[in-house]
Amino acid sequence: MKKLLFISLGMLLTCLARPCHAQNTAGRADRYSDSLRTILNRKLPDSTRIATLFLLSDYWSDRDTSQALRYVREAARLAKPGSFQEALGYFYTGSAYFDADYAKSGNAYLAAEKLLRKFPGRDALIYRARAWHNFGALEQRQDREKRYAEIILQHVIPLATQAGDSVRVANNYHNLGIIFSNQLDYKRAEGYFNTAISLLQKLGQTSLELADAYIFGAKNYVYLKEYPPVKPMLDSAAVILAIHPNAAYQLDFHMVEGMYHSRLRQYDDALKSLNKGMALARELKREYDYQGMLLQVYFTYKSMGNYPKALGIIRSVIDQKTPLIRSANRKLYYYEYAQMLEKTGQHKAAYEWLNKYAELADSTFEERTKSEIAALEAKFQSAEKEKRIYQLQANNEKAALTIKNNRLLNWLLAVVCLFLLAVTVLVLLFYRNNKRLWQQQAQLHELEMQKIRQDYRISMLSAMLEGQEQERTRLARDLHDGLGGLLSSIKIDLSRELSVQDDRFKGSVTRTLSHLDDAVNELRRIARSLMPEILMNYGLAEATREFCKNLRETGINLVCQVFNYRDSMPKEKQILLYRIIQELVNNAVKHAAAAQILVIIQQSGETLFVTVEDDGRGFDPDRVNGKAGAGLSNVKARADFLNAKFELQSSPQKGTSITVECEI
Repeated sequence: MKKLLFISLGMLLTCLARPCHAQNTAGRADRYSDSLRTILNRKLPDSTRIATLFLLSDYWSDRDTSQALRYVREAARLAKPGSFQEALGYFYTGSAYFDADYAKSGNAYLAAEKLLRKFPGRDALIYRARAWHNFGALEQRQDREKRYAEIILQHVIPLATQAGDSVRVANNYHNLGIIFSNQLDYKRAEGYFNTAISLLQKLGQTSLELADAYIFGAKNYVYLKEYPPVKPMLDSAAVILAIHPNAAYQLDFHMVEGMYHSRLRQYDDALKSLNKGMALARELKREYDYQGMLLQVYFTYKSMGNYPKALGIIRSVIDQKTPLIRSANRKLYYYEYAQMLEKTGQHKAAYEWLNKYAELADSTFEERTKSEIAALEAKFQSAEKEKRIYQLQANNEKAALTIKNNRLLNWLLAVVCLFLLAVTVLVLLFYRNNKRLWQQQAQLHELEMQKIRQDYRISMLSAMLEGQEQERTRLARDLHDGLGGLLSSIKIDLSRELSVQDDRFKGSVTRTLSHLDDAVNELRRIARSLMPEILMNYGLAEATREFCKNLRETGINLVCQVFNYRDSMPKEKQILLYRIIQELVNNAVKHAAAAQILVIIQQSGETLFVTVEDDGRGFDPDRVNGKAGAGLSNVKARADFLNAKFELQSSPQKGTSITVECEI
């Protein structure tokens, strides 16, 4: 319980909302103020002079209340009654009183918001959102944090959204994160901080609002004890603050950085960051922020176990001139001071301060209890009134004669609705079934069309292949019977001339006869290639062996292997497979530059495998796809006609393997 109190109350002092006014960096503050005063010395229209006075009042609002009031009163004197500038005068009056007089500041903000309602346009909406936000910040500083949350949700965010001010919407999600963090609901706060960061990142990567969201998001993770996200968020904030140095945001940065190092027990780094923050708070005369920094220094020394040092610091916090506005802060200080007195052996004084803490805690609880009882009583009275109203209404309805007719009418309407619903369901089911049937019919029609197209393609291919084979047969017969017979007759006639005694003539005739023998052999080889008789007489295996043997005689290293082949395949299929083997071997001879070619015919059950492999240069099948040569196209066409599977494996410099798998 003590640890929870330390974490929760320790944050309340520093997580108070700031009023919506312009921020200026410490280094450029004087130049900014001087430049505005220089503008005032010129001859200006009243509207420009009023706007400049408002800027000066806004500048001094968190530095010197009297100066801020002087400028805003001068602007109000120049503003016309009922004008937009008059309404803004109330707004900037509220900003001037913000740290000095909560009642006057709040009344001025509410008056400004009321006057601004009659003005259309984006500027009026934005100022109304700012007025509500600053009024809510005052409520928070008076321990009415729930009211602050209601104001943000019910007024500020809707007005900022209506004005299209995404930055202000994101900032108020950020403020909601602070509120829930103050209430120890860190997980809920995490969601609001992340929403604010996400919105601001979309709008720009280097805005001060985004830096502020990173800082408070990191602080929330410190309280969650989830330390990994803290440093990246602080680093992101540091990058932005390096681009846009701003003293007010630097205060929060040093505070959270010190808390982070303290939680990681990096005490020297923690004290270094907190001391920077305290020096800056003193420079800016931000006593409340200084008090928060000093409290974190106390927690650091307490964590180090340096209780005498911690005792002196918490006593100095209590002795600060800045009033302890929030009861939660006072309870924290009294409790922590009592703890340090007890740690340093001052038991009597510790007991006295613990009693002060208990009295404050009891009074806070008593006030909260009274408030809750009053709220419950109001709810009870409201419920009783509603109950009596409902009872009277029920009695009147029972006394009315028309209630039976209404009930009957309701029943009739219910029956009609059920009937219409049933008809609608039936129509939908009928439509759904018809749609499914139509889809099935369309699919069946498409399948039939595909089958017709396939049958037509097969018939065309069959006719083409049959015509090719017939033409090959006719050409082979003509070559063998016609040209072969003619060459044989020429050879016989020339042979008779060898009886002539002229040696030169005999030598010439002998050479001519040798050429005729070569021509006859080549003619027979071509005829056998076109339509080998061995294929028709002895089948595919023997024809392939003969084909490979003839090629080997030309010097080609060609191996033919046949396994389990039973020659049970129809002749038409054997012819097509023989043509496939011829085409693949010829391709390997012409293009592969192979050292060896292997032809394999293997039968397994009712399936025949024909494989042609080479160890040549190979190619990339993906690059050849879609633009294959006539050879591969013929092979694929014949394989399709056989309804066979065609498998190609090849890669550059690694050879080629082609397999055709065909059912017998």
